[in-house]
Parts: sequence; C-alpha cells; structure tokens
Amino acid sequence: MEDTLTLTLNGSERIIVIESTPDRFVVEATYQQHGERPPMHVHPHHTESFTVLSGALRVGYADREQDYPVGATFDIGSGVAHRMWNAGETPTTVRWTSTPAGRVESFFRGMDALHRAGTTGLVSKAGVLRAHADVMRPSSPVTRMLVQVLGALRPAPAAAGESIR
Repeated sequence: MEDTLTLTLNGSERIIVIESTPDRFVVEATYQQHGERPPMHVHPHHTESFTVLSGALRVGYADREQDYPVGATFDIGSGVAHRMWNAGETPTTVRWTSTPAGRVESFFRGMDALHRAGTTGLVSKAGVLRAHADVMRPSSPVTRMLVQVLGALRPAPAAAGESIR
C-alpha cells in the first residue's frame, strides 16, 4: 500500500496528494475556518480546476470576490490573478487539479518544509517563491521585486527534507 502524502502549506491550509503525474497534480485541500488570506498571485504555466466538497471557498479576483458553495466547480486559467481562503465558520474541503503538473508538487513540498520549520512570512517564503517562479508568482510588481531580492538572500532548501534556518 502506498503512503499518502500530506503537506501543510500554512497554518490554515493542508493538502492530501491524490495523483501526481507530469500531466496532472490532484489534491484534496482543507482550509480551516477564518483562514489566511494569501497574496494575489498567478500561475504562469498551469490551469487550476476546483470542486467544493464541503464548506464554501472564497476566491478573490482582481476585480471581485466570489464565494463557491458545496458542489460548485470552477477553473482558474493560467495568468489569472487570484487568491483563495475560507472565510466561513466551518472547514472547507476542495478537490483541486493543476494541469499540467509541472513543478507544483515541488513548490508545495517547499512550503510544507517552511511550515514544519516554523518559518512564515514573505522573508521566509521568498526563496521558495523565487525558485518556483514557473509555478507561482505574486501579481503585485512590488511583491515580485521583493521576492527576487529576498529570495536571492535566502535561497530555497535544496530538498524538502533540508533544514531551513
């Protein structure tokens, strides 16, 4: 029996990897209630598809916020600025598919390593973000510049298991 890979991305978001192939990266993501609101970002090379399995997911786009209830499905295309979180009173679970997979799993492993090390905030995450600019980029030009500068000073760990200072 294969081990299930569970990664914690921040204090309010955890994913269980369902499938990881070059074509697709599929996870079941759980967002805790009143979760962190991440920065607006884009994915330059992959599309994300979501199905809300429980709770409701709030998605912020450049021009609006939209709540997706249980049963809703939606896609976020490559290059579309967005962020998502659970603004509700109960946990939210979604099925989340990234196509093509590219280095999405590597990015999530890097974020999990930072979480396990107890490091949070842009300074800590800059190395992982800079090393995975092909996966996720902040949509704000100022934040992108900070990621480049801070990421050069604090590179991402070479492997998910490497300790983070």
